[in-house]
Amino acid sequence: MKEPAFRLPADAPHGFSGREIDRSRPIRFRLNGRVIPAFAGDTVLSAVLAAGLQIAGRHGEVALALDEQFAPPVALARNAADPRGALPMDRTPAVDRIDLVTLGNRRDLIASHGMLGRARHLLLGPARTLNHRFGEHSPLLAPWRNLPADRDLAADVLVVGGGVAGLSAAVTALAAGRSVILVERSRSLGGALPFFGAVDNEASPEATITGLVAGLPGRGQLTTLLGAEAIRVLKGEVLVHHVELESDQPVGHIIAIRALQVVVATGAFERLPVFPGNRTPGVVGSLAAFQRARRFGVWPGRRVVVNTPHSFAYRLALHARDAGIEVQRLIDTRINPHSRFVDFCKAVGVTLASGLVASHAEPLARNRIGLRVGFAVAIDDIVQDATALETDQLIAAGGWQPELALWTSAGGEVAWDGATTRLLACGSVAGFVLVGAAAGYHSTAAAIASGRAAVLAGMGQPSEPIEDRTIDAAFETPDAETPVAPYRAAAQGAAYLDRGATLLTGRATAQDRSGRSELAAHPVAPDARRCRDRRRGRRTGAARCRQGGGRALHGQRGYRRGRLAGGGHAIRHAAGAALPARSLRPQTAGLRTLGTGWPAVRAGLPRVRAVRRH
Repeated sequence: MKEPAFRLPADAPHGFSGREIDRSRPIRFRLNGRVIPAFAGDTVLSAVLAAGLQIAGRHGEVALALDEQFAPPVALARNAADPRGALPMDRTPAVDRIDLVTLGNRRDLIASHGMLGRARHLLLGPARTLNHRFGEHSPLLAPWRNLPADRDLAADVLVVGGGVAGLSAAVTALAAGRSVILVERSRSLGGALPFFGAVDNEASPEATITGLVAGLPGRGQLTTLLGAEAIRVLKGEVLVHHVELESDQPVGHIIAIRALQVVVATGAFERLPVFPGNRTPGVVGSLAAFQRARRFGVWPGRRVVVNTPHSFAYRLALHARDAGIEVQRLIDTRINPHSRFVDFCKAVGVTLASGLVASHAEPLARNRIGLRVGFAVAIDDIVQDATALETDQLIAAGGWQPELALWTSAGGEVAWDGATTRLLACGSVAGFVLVGAAAGYHSTAAAIASGRAAVLAGMGQPSEPIEDRTIDAAFETPDAETPVAPYRAAAQGAAYLDRGATLLTGRATAQDRSGRSELAAHPVAPDARRCRDRRRGRRTGAARCRQGGGRALHGQRGYRRGRLAGGGHAIRHAAGAALPARSLRPQTAGLRTLGTGWPAVRAGLPRVRAVRRH
């Protein structure tokens, strides 16, 4: 079979050939009538991306990138009308000869089928879009979230998340003879540890994961659900959507799981940098780019520009370069950062720059790969445009936010931590415990120790204190805040505040009289529970505090660089005062705009995506 577009070579180093695919077993399936080549081990999404389809559809005139957080559901063509037949693209395995269709509102059939579609294909080449149309009243739905359970399971311990923290918890429980159910979104264990790598005196990520997995066959009973997502907590049960193969056909089930202890090891997700065009096809987060390459060998184009507020993206750039990708520029938002990976990049000739943030991105052509990315200096009140670059892909890295959706669904409270610009869990919930990055830990050792300590505490046994060691700032520059483009009165394009299905945007316009403006969005859910910002002692009006539904943009003053908050429920006035709660309808995303700067529109359903860090 001819290699599909956007695949890295089979001999790419660092595992970038795709560890989960079998290139000796080519397969094909149909999506909306189009033949998609794939390999055994692909998901529907990875195969579609590898085939060159980069666009989910359009929001107004804006083309939205197809990615792990924003992809229309699919269904077998014969089951398209059955809500239970809807499946997520990123968790559905690609199967030979199946016939799939995408689900959603106002799909433009003319662009895909019939004589006009064939003529377009001959003149412009294969379409790069799934041709959906998104607007305020046509959200990207996940129908399985509202389905009742059709299966039941029970165990002593439920572990949600198969990263190293979750694996550590499962190993500890099994060693004590407990029954364990382990739920993991992807089809492999280990989480994102390979992306973050190891520090001195630590085993390699592969060795750490292998050692933990080897300990799973303990004295207890283990049930592992791969390709499964915990979607909510209802009446003491955790509802999980699981995609599996039955008679060589992908099928989804809602499983109600009851456990004596629930270990939430959902990790942390990477925030979306805010700049006009930040969801243009070709813009991708650093963790997503790494996971696509490592799991499936997917990499669009052969040129890349990297913009990052942290040092992990340097390691990604080195791996990409070794795999034959041209790293045109690695641009750090920090000023003169220092790290061993900075030195490594200098040693191999990667062109570096610092103190710049992406100011805008736009596609080069409507049906061609590539985009033009502008950058700007944004230091205090100084703003200066830099030279724009043309590239095949922009890796726009962001900061890290603990994934707390399941925690808040269970009734857990959260509080904004201004020192780390993250939303953190606070208080306790009977039967639930956070571990790893979801609990705010940074290091691999602390993540593993927290998983072990959580299970021991649940059994009433003592554990050793958890020590979360990080690299001293003298040796490595700390991570910066998630990049936000400097204010521009004439900014073009939509600057989205989220990668998910809640299409919140901010557009630069006139400022208010005080020179400050803020957009804050807070999602809600059916089981409306109020959270409290304990630091302020005020209600902040987020029902389940599902940070996937929005971010808060703070502190635009003149051309001063803004700050990105970790969730819409951390609603704060630009001057620092908390806002009272505001009633919103369930399953919608609302917004509040202070002043006239960065007014926003909202559409769609908040959708939570967990990118597991540890």
